[in-house]
Amino acid sequence: MSKPNYTYIIKITLGIIVLSYLTDKTIYYSLNIVNDKILSGQSGGKLNHFLLVKDSVKVVILGNSRANHHVDPQKLSQSAFNMGADARSIAYCTALTKLLPENKEQTVIINVDTKNSFDVDYSGEDVGSLRVMYHRNELLKTEIDKVYGYDIIQNFFWCKAYNGRVLGLFKNYFIPKYDYRNYYGYDPIHVDETQTEMFKNVLKYSKPVDCFNEYHLSPLYKLYIEEIKAFCEMNNKKLVMITTPLYNDECQIDNEQMVKVFKELGVEYHDFSNMFNSNNSMEYWKDEVHLSDAGAQIFSENLNKIIFK
Repeated sequence: MSKPNYTYIIKITLGIIVLSYLTDKTIYYSLNIVNDKILSGQSGGKLNHFLLVKDSVKVVILGNSRANHHVDPQKLSQSAFNMGADARSIAYCTALTKLLPENKEQTVIINVDTKNSFDVDYSGEDVGSLRVMYHRNELLKTEIDKVYGYDIIQNFFWCKAYNGRVLGLFKNYFIPKYDYRNYYGYDPIHVDETQTEMFKNVLKYSKPVDCFNEYHLSPLYKLYIEEIKAFCEMNNKKLVMITTPLYNDECQIDNEQMVKVFKELGVEYHDFSNMFNSNNSMEYWKDEVHLSDAGAQIFSENLNKIIFK
């Protein structure tokens, strides 16, 4: 029986690795060309838009969907951008805050919710939504590696940054979701009568929320807040943390704890959870945690009065 030709096997293996590497980079740079032309949608377009305006705007809003759908930046300033996005938290906000220009006066408004703040298992995985810039921005690469560690696959196959994004990428390339020139990051929720009736039925059968006696800030969440605070203090930025309105905030202990936490951290914080309690019209809501455009306009005007009084 003849011996295996190891030299041949090694050459074939190296050839496959080199071909895989070159193919990956060809596809990656091709996708970058497409991505760079997109300025709409959450598959990368909104991030591109933010990178274009971040150095010039006076007000930046960050956070999850309750920032995105609740704060109309035009009610705060004619020079403002809302970079809120679905399912984001403090790690995402920290990374984007650090992308802001050094030593430029700006106001940074970040929505924080008790659901994430007091989650001891919070891992910072929301920063993974910025992977599309992993090989294009050293700061974001560092922030992602802090959470996920050094990813061998990511660093060999760069196309991994576009996992789950390609369909949305090409959709927004050929059919832009909106005209970015008239877009300031705010995505209003317009509610019709059918949706209102559905919400009423949800409320009718909703169960009481279990409230805890004690709430403890996630150590990782605290670390991110301290990083944001330090960056803002060093770079002439006013930092304001907020919690946007809820339809019915049944637990008040966590609200009180949030106020205490931010006071101890020396960060300006405003809790608007119960803002609509005295006038809780159904037309102001899509569901229990999201305002309609009608409610968001009222909230944004009130936010402006509180922050820029």
